Amino acid sequence: MRHTIFGLAALLLLIYSCANPGYPTGGPKDLDAPKIKKSTPKPNALNYKKKEITIEFDEIIKLKDVNQKFVVSPPLKKRPTIVDRGNKLIITFDDDEVLQENTTYTLDFADAIEDNNEGNPLESFVFSFSTGEVVDSFAIMGNLWEAYDLSPVEGALVMAHKNLNDTAFTHDVPVRLSKTNKDGRFTIPNLSPGQYRIYAIEDGNRNYMFDQPGEYIAWLDTIISPTMEYAQIPDTIAPDSVVFKNELVYSPNDLKLFLFKEEATQQYALGEERKDSNTLAFFFNMPLTDFSLKPILDQPLAKDWAIFEPSAKKDTMFVWITDSAVYKRDTLAMALSYLGLDSLNNPTQINDTIRMYYFSLPTQKETRKQKKNTKEIVKTLQMAQSTSAVDLNKSFNFIMPTPVNFMDKTAIRLQEKVDTLWQERDFTFTQDSSFRRRYSINTKWTPGANYVLSIDSAAIEDVYGLKNDSIGKTFTVKTLESYGLLLIDLGYGEDDWLLQLLDNSENVILQKYVPTSGKVGFKYLNVGSYSLKLVLDKNKNGKWDTGKYANKLQPEQVFYYAKKVDVRANWEVAIKWELETFDIYDFVEKNRKPKKRDEQ
Repeated sequence: MRHTIFGLAALLLLIYSCANPGYPTGGPKDLDAPKIKKSTPKPNALNYKKKEITIEFDEIIKLKDVNQKFVVSPPLKKRPTIVDRGNKLIITFDDDEVLQENTTYTLDFADAIEDNNEGNPLESFVFSFSTGEVVDSFAIMGNLWEAYDLSPVEGALVMAHKNLNDTAFTHDVPVRLSKTNKDGRFTIPNLSPGQYRIYAIEDGNRNYMFDQPGEYIAWLDTIISPTMEYAQIPDTIAPDSVVFKNELVYSPNDLKLFLFKEEATQQYALGEERKDSNTLAFFFNMPLTDFSLKPILDQPLAKDWAIFEPSAKKDTMFVWITDSAVYKRDTLAMALSYLGLDSLNNPTQINDTIRMYYFSLPTQKETRKQKKNTKEIVKTLQMAQSTSAVDLNKSFNFIMPTPVNFMDKTAIRLQEKVDTLWQERDFTFTQDSSFRRRYSINTKWTPGANYVLSIDSAAIEDVYGLKNDSIGKTFTVKTLESYGLLLIDLGYGEDDWLLQLLDNSENVILQKYVPTSGKVGFKYLNVGSYSLKLVLDKNKNGKWDTGKYANKLQPEQVFYYAKKVDVRANWEVAIKWELETFDIYDFVEKNRKPKKRDEQ
């Protein structure tokens, strides 16, 4: 009986083990990119003029974003067809495409080829062949950054021109080209000996030329001549042993290009809107000049039918219609005029007629009982926006919701709380010269004190006859202890060095020109993390300026302090900034993410 039980247990154990084999381990994860086994033609083949190229890999492949990443150099009139079939990559040129004689062709796939299972990319894959007896073998390398903030630019075209004329960039196709990778790095291979001009472009119309406004561009001021030589490169094979190996080095390999977009020169309208019956807005691509607007009516128009209010950048015009005979119309026909440029870039007045619509939705009818029990609400004019805490070096600001027709300044009072009593304070009252609905109150603020701004009822009346009820706005002024102080020593300064203090969104908080001593201080800083940016402000207009290719004017150069600066309350931070030690590669790697341009 005992033997029978042991035998049954063994049988059950055998059945269980067969039914539950466990999960296969599958072996180590594949981390290798695909490798070429063979190709037709062979890499760097000579005298190849057929219309198809086949490349076979050691595993099944797939293509990722090949239409965006692939580029052929020199450029072709029609893009070749690229397909993956198992472990093969097939490139077919269009039947009508005629390959140039005695020319090296480069097919640059970047990292568009991956293995099918794990998606391991084949980085920087380039395949070349020649239609003649020689494969050109020189190469140049470099980086492309955004000129304004030094972000690396991904996916932009970098081109080499053998035509050294400055205008070649605007009407000739380059002899060689490449695309920047995610780090803004580029390599232009298979160059022949000679001299070149180097350009970069965000090619909006895909014709490899700078020929339309709005395209981002960069260029190198100097002419370059590629070279190559073998050099001894240290190869560390053990902690205490260093050997040297001969390696082919291409030059130049550290080109620096800075991408920018020129300022718009041709004025054009971006659109318009009518959010309310009495408010209109007109949007433009650049600051307005000689703007005029007039309703087209079948009756006389009042001279003061509207109030015009430009935006801070003057590229938007807000219109407040004050004539009820105009704003009560559902449909308005408007005659619009502004100064623009004609097709020859000559100043000309642009005239247009537009229709603007506003239809109010009917409100739900109230019952008699509801009307009887509902108190009539009297509309009053209120502040649209005001500050609640004031910096010691700034003003108390408030904004009115509509343009003001009348304001009794004698009915405005500022009081400071001293102990438990409110005491009157003298102040200055100003209206913004551009944004007319914004007003400022300023005085010698007491750190940490409480204030109240009082405005008597009916002291303010807007253009629609609406008056204010009595207004009382309380606010506080920050204490000295709540601020930090930042001191920067650059060693020396130039009269065009503009030092900017930036917040985490890289908005300019404060800026100062650096004196010859090189010492700059920023006080009354709120607690937070800041960046420091230095602009070589050549025209001394207080801001960074872009470039202009026709004038061979590069964008203004910028530098950044290597790391963020943390400002603490009631604390002094002093830093020494040696501008000569600025390492753009290190700064970009630690502080910038790639900017991917529109797919080419």
